[in-house]
Amino acid sequence: MDEKVQKEESYLEERMKALEEAEEAEVAKPKKATIGLIIAFAILFALHFGPAIPGLRPTSQSVLGVFLWFITVMVSDALPKAIVGFTSPMLVVLFAGIKPGVAFKSFSTDLFFLAGGAFVIAGIMMGTPLGKRIALKIVTLLKSNKVTRIQTGLGLADVAVGSVLPTVSETALFLPVTKAIGTLMKGKEHLPEVKRINMALLLQTPGLTPLFTGVCILTSHFPNLILANQLKESEGIYISWLDWAWLNLPLWGLLPIMFWYVFTYFKLWKLEIPGAEVEIPKMKQELGVMSFGEKWAVFSILIGLALWMTESFHGIKSGMVALITSALLFMPWSGIKFANVNKHIMWDTWVLLGGAISLGVILYDVGTVAWMSSLIVEPLQGLGLPTMVLMFVLAAALHIARAGVVSAVAMGAAFVPLLIGMAHTLNLGVLPFSLIMTNCLSYAFFLPISITAFLIAWGASGASGWTIVKFGGILSIIANVYVIVVQTAWLKLIGYPL
Repeated sequence: MDEKVQKEESYLEERMKALEEAEEAEVAKPKKATIGLIIAFAILFALHFGPAIPGLRPTSQSVLGVFLWFITVMVSDALPKAIVGFTSPMLVVLFAGIKPGVAFKSFSTDLFFLAGGAFVIAGIMMGTPLGKRIALKIVTLLKSNKVTRIQTGLGLADVAVGSVLPTVSETALFLPVTKAIGTLMKGKEHLPEVKRINMALLLQTPGLTPLFTGVCILTSHFPNLILANQLKESEGIYISWLDWAWLNLPLWGLLPIMFWYVFTYFKLWKLEIPGAEVEIPKMKQELGVMSFGEKWAVFSILIGLALWMTESFHGIKSGMVALITSALLFMPWSGIKFANVNKHIMWDTWVLLGGAISLGVILYDVGTVAWMSSLIVEPLQGLGLPTMVLMFVLAAALHIARAGVVSAVAMGAAFVPLLIGMAHTLNLGVLPFSLIMTNCLSYAFFLPISITAFLIAWGASGASGWTIVKFGGILSIIANVYVIVVQTAWLKLIGYPL
């Protein structure tokens, strides 16, 4: 009895401590946001009104100020995403004298509409049982209680829905599914093997798998969309949904490597979750019979995927295909209520993406990117490094700069224009260089705060920051080496040499 009371008291103490920490964090948020906003505007005013920087025209210097304002606001969470998205091009108009039609041009591009359509489709997956149904259907097919097989099934489900879900939405979808599977071991949480299983489940399924699949699919990762738009606007290189899949085909090879690494690192090969082969099908049954609306959603999404894959035949651009699919989803006979789906659509991130894309194009057009890239590249050019060695050095250096940028949109806005400028300065192929380096920066697990999906998974796992640094650092190195070596060879093979 005493032991039970002690456990209850210990549990209450932990809950009280967690609540106190949460309250302290909520109190600290406005203060952090205010400080971040003050610093952001201080940087902007200093660059706009301050002395000229050698090599920069006044317009270019003001755009640099807006760019640094954007990064500072994003890192400090000083403003809502949608406000940042609209304000960034507005500041370019006010401070740099860019015409509104040019500053907001990216809000009318094909890729902007592609992202919007993708977010609507993701909302369907989240606002109906469809996403969970697909995930649990695939996991139940394996009929096993072995941890490795369950996680493989969850991974396959991740891949199945990853083609239509942005990474963060995929994380939100799979987090409750993964936690439900973890509850099958309730009462045994203190055992070392159960701790390893729970940590691996939460880090891999809602965290790593969406990120590893997202890089391969144009609509699943924000830097993909930013890079595709920047290449089209500044280089005249159009990349369709299918083109992106082809260019990144070898990166699917990283998925089994990641699974092997997780299974080995956490020593999961022989472990089991008792009763999983019975309880997981029960979770699926609790969702009930598939509704007509869900069936119509599957039909509509399959039409969209088919149109994306056959773009070269019919000529309908990816963005218009996404909008067609979105319209089909809400036909009167579908039975899908927009109000139920709307709250799951990331409208604020969509606006943020538009602002980030606009800012990146302007940075490039006014010459700010060329100036920034010369600062980084010129010292390296004098070393006479072989191209592959240079790629590794640049990847390492850029990861240091990228470490504190949690938002994938902010990462894309900050680095994609810079990478394209660096390719020109180094006289390397723009498409292969920018694609490889952007992909390297997407595999960033050196810190638990390096990317949103991984941050969410880490928070749910309860693991210490140092545990994640050790686990994620090795995985980041493996992934970056693979991308630089394997994707460079692949791109050369299909006609895009460095």
